[in-house]
Amino acid sequence: MKISRRKLLLGVGAAGVLAGGAAVVPMINREGRFESTKSRVPAVAGTEGKLPESADAAIIGAGLQGIMTAINLAEKGLNVVICEKGVVGGEQSGRAYSQIISYKTSPAIFPLHHYGKIQWLGMNEKIGADTSYRVQGRVEVPSSEEDLEVSRAWIKAASENPGFDTPLRTRMIEGTELANRLVDAQTPWKIGGFEEDSGSLDPEVVTPTMANYAKSIGIRIYTNCAVRGIETAGGKISDVVTEKGAIKTSRVVLTGGIWSRLFMGNLGIDVPTLNVYLSQQRITGVPGAPKGNVHLPNGIHFREQADGTYAVAPRIFTSSIVKDSFLLGPRFLHVLGGGELPLEFSIGKDLFNSFMMATSWNLDEKTPFEEFRTATNTPNNEHLDGVLERLRKEFPVFKESKVVERWGGTVAPTDDEIPIISTVEQYPGLVINTATGWGMTESPASGRLTAELLMGETPFIDPTPYKLSRFN
Repeated sequence: MKISRRKLLLGVGAAGVLAGGAAVVPMINREGRFESTKSRVPAVAGTEGKLPESADAAIIGAGLQGIMTAINLAEKGLNVVICEKGVVGGEQSGRAYSQIISYKTSPAIFPLHHYGKIQWLGMNEKIGADTSYRVQGRVEVPSSEEDLEVSRAWIKAASENPGFDTPLRTRMIEGTELANRLVDAQTPWKIGGFEEDSGSLDPEVVTPTMANYAKSIGIRIYTNCAVRGIETAGGKISDVVTEKGAIKTSRVVLTGGIWSRLFMGNLGIDVPTLNVYLSQQRITGVPGAPKGNVHLPNGIHFREQADGTYAVAPRIFTSSIVKDSFLLGPRFLHVLGGGELPLEFSIGKDLFNSFMMATSWNLDEKTPFEEFRTATNTPNNEHLDGVLERLRKEFPVFKESKVVERWGGTVAPTDDEIPIISTVEQYPGLVINTATGWGMTESPASGRLTAELLMGETPFIDPTPYKLSRFN
């Protein structure tokens, strides 16, 4: 195997990290590694038969972002094909946190969240099926007096002109109203932000439900059909090339999630996202437990599911040190002190595996997408045990709850924690929709915006914050 000078230098840097002494030992022992796995989502039957010779638009990836984009395009009358390397919703879209919120989001992403909540409210009626969406309210208790002032200022600013002819339904609550939302809490919480129209989606339900709706309106979804790349003619896109053959098209959307950086890198385009790991679990519901969505400053985060179970998460980012850590790490250093979630590091097999994964290929060669049909991180049981212990200490009623399942989920944020929803200057006809940390909330809005950008229409919100060119 040939090793480039660049890989050699990166490898030396990695070795230096590994030789860093006792401080590295906890990182080596930390749970969580990237590997192939099974989907949490019930199977959605892929379209049978040969690939079509052509399509008006081709979507790469059958997660919720791809499905929502495809639906928006089909509603415009386009013949749409989705190509998925594995199964529908096998990765991020089947493992999401899935509190549907807009509270304290930045001005850049607030429109995506506010519009997303509005659309989810009517989604069951639109598609004639139960997506699992429920409006159930969300309490977030501020972590300090400073955080309380930030929360009040956010509510005041966001209430002035939230947009889409829909008022902001978020306010501060205290006293009996707060106690009723946090029934059985052992800490005498004084005040909290209450998002009345916050919702809940169960990822293992909503993603296959939306995929089946997409199929019902004529969208074809080809599973186990990895896209290897695109071809151009006369400076414009002419084909998407899959492992099963090419499809002629002039419009392509990449909704590749954590794989978007790798796919675009083979086209010579840098998408500066860095994979991080999260862990999640589902526990049984118990009589007398608090309802809805809850976010407490002592590291307790839970969401009541439609089936009565509770999704409970530690909400800790784990950055597994890989080759991209040395390429992009400096851009993400600020997250250590001020990111949305706590961030820690781990060192293990992922580091060495990252140097072995191909980062460029010809279109007639097998790609990593075919090797990793469905892949994510293994869960960190220490984190999950810890949040369950904190939950039971704060709400003793949960001592009777049992763990139903645990899983890991990998996301790939940008250093500014804003998604990329953008045309690609070097490839007219290509739009990328990736790097979201709140894909369940944002997908109705980002799917619409992606479709409008692809069609050259006037976008319904300002797309400037999401442009790929902001990283130039």
